[in-house]
Amino acid sequence: MSFREKSAWITLISVLLTFGAFYGALGVGLVDPVSMHAFHFGLASIVILIVLQIVLHIVAAIMNPKDARTPLDEREKMIQARSHTLGYYVMMVGMLIVVVLTHVPDTNFMTTVYLGVLTMVIAALSVAIAQIIMFRRGA
Repeated sequence: MSFREKSAWITLISVLLTFGAFYGALGVGLVDPVSMHAFHFGLASIVILIVLQIVLHIVAAIMNPKDARTPLDEREKMIQARSHTLGYYVMMVGMLIVVVLTHVPDTNFMTTVYLGVLTMVIAALSVAIAQIIMFRRGA
């Protein structure tokens, strides 16, 4: 498995763990969505995501330093471009939904914030999943 495929797996797993815990806690009612606890839990999720990403990428680079330093080849550039294009479209559709939701009467402000963050999470997951699929397919 190449370093860039490992990077996609690291992103997929770390985003699923951190924001899965955040939205899971909101969904089952462990955290009141409009409280400062939810804000702090979301902030902690972001910080933990950043730390996980840094630590796991360092570990992956230490395990195979030569592969981590190699420049992108044409196939990897194409995979990166295609996956980010897909993520862009996912993000735009999600943000369009958020904008429409802001114009619906009696919509809670926090609902739009959580939906906006969820849109970014889904876009990041779609990029990682697309990269993994394309690396596995050999695209």
